[in-house]
Amino acid sequence: MTRPAPDPPPAAAAPLDLERMRRAGAGNPEAQAWLMTHVIARVRRIARAFLRSSADADDAAQLALLAILESASTYRGEAAVEAWARRIAVRTILRYVRQQRRDGAPVAPESAIDEEVAQAPHQPPFESLPREARVYLDALPEAQRDVILLHHALDYSIEEIAVMTEVSPDTVKSRLRLGIGALRKQVRQDIAVGRKRAS
Repeated sequence: MTRPAPDPPPAAAAPLDLERMRRAGAGNPEAQAWLMTHVIARVRRIARAFLRSSADADDAAQLALLAILESASTYRGEAAVEAWARRIAVRTILRYVRQQRRDGAPVAPESAIDEEVAQAPHQPPFESLPREARVYLDALPEAQRDVILLHHALDYSIEEIAVMTEVSPDTVKSRLRLGIGALRKQVRQDIAVGRKRAS
């Protein structure tokens, strides 16, 4: 069996982007506005995938955007701006989610998770589920749930998730394998007892 080709290395920044980031890091309003416009849609999508209420998602996205702005002066151009900003956004949003969980706030997304999973290019076994996807994901350990969302709903690679969550690619693969296995088990159990999704 032929092995798939490895992912290409992350692309370095274009010279113009590197200059824009240098100016953004120095506080230039136009460069900062360019940076925010460049990354805001992706940051909001990540926040909506992890948080139930739109207010919490907006708060998390705002914190992530601030973290990106504050880190602009550290950007060295080893990766494209989008990839660099995504890493900061995911780390910031996951910290926010964990704090919300510690505080007892509801963070499992409702329709957002089902919409993201339905559009996912690496779709896990969520077709014709007896219950909504979020119900199954809520039952998983946090680490497994996070990597499933990042990989299957947000389309990040194993390597990207490893960098963003600061674990090894093998750990990411293990969490994905265990999480998907647990999801399949939950679905099989529901099917066996004849559970049906509420209409």
